[in-house]
Amino acid sequence: MLRIDSHHHLWDQSVRPQSWMDEATRSVIGGPYSLEDWSAAATPAGIRHGVFVQTVPDTAETPEVLALAEDRPELSAVVGWLDIAQDPRSPGEQLDALLAGPGGDRLAGVRVAAQHTSPTADWLDSAEVAAVAVALAERNLSLDLLMHPESLGAAARLAQAQPETRIIIDHLAKPTMREEDFASWAAEMSTFTALEQVACKFSGFLTFDESPMTASRLAPYAQTALDTFGPARMMFGSDWPVSVLGGGYAAAVEVAEQTVSALSVTERERIWAGTALRWYPALEAVVSSHGNDN
Repeated sequence: MLRIDSHHHLWDQSVRPQSWMDEATRSVIGGPYSLEDWSAAATPAGIRHGVFVQTVPDTAETPEVLALAEDRPELSAVVGWLDIAQDPRSPGEQLDALLAGPGGDRLAGVRVAAQHTSPTADWLDSAEVAAVAVALAERNLSLDLLMHPESLGAAARLAQAQPETRIIIDHLAKPTMREEDFASWAAEMSTFTALEQVACKFSGFLTFDESPMTASRLAPYAQTALDTFGPARMMFGSDWPVSVLGGGYAAAVEVAEQTVSALSVTERERIWAGTALRWYPALEAVVSSHGNDN
């Protein structure tokens, strides 16, 4: 069964500091983490293709990773970043520059990190984010959303207003794992049931809170996501190397394997690869060309 990691990172803080890290986090996952390091972690799990996702709001990162991906089939697609606050160019102009540069055919989309940059919980339902969504749809690219549960309502309104844009909710929108918050998170997630252009990454769960994650702890959240999106709209992501904080690559794969074990072969194929291939056409092109190369 083909397996794809739809969400991983790379960083070298001597080149690009990860400003989101505090000292405690930096002491564990400060890195550097290279593509070779990712391959060493992923290969034992039967994963040979990955999607890099942006790490910091730095316009130099995306072209740098695209150039790296150009001749590396294991770095099969890139979800980058646009500066929609200060760059005078429109989102479309920024995307066109990335697409025209080295490795531009590996660009699968961009991520809007409401978790870090949103001034209000409603920011995802704003004109500037809508402009990004429109520009992506015009170029057959996708929009990743990194957010906390309080932004789910705005994300749903964005999706309703932009039905042509493929959207991916990262990390199940990072539920708190607190029992008192579960019902509101589940209700907000359920609003995406009919929004068929929205998928969800089954990722990031090792660091939802500070307690060790198990399939049984995660089960109600995974079931809510399955009820909302179905396997055809869910995709596995390791969130490596952030996931090292919660046990590492093998732990993320093990929890995912246990969670999906009762599903049919077809359903598991969708979560492990099929959904990512549909939401990221750039990824599909590389996997089709290099599926047996590495």
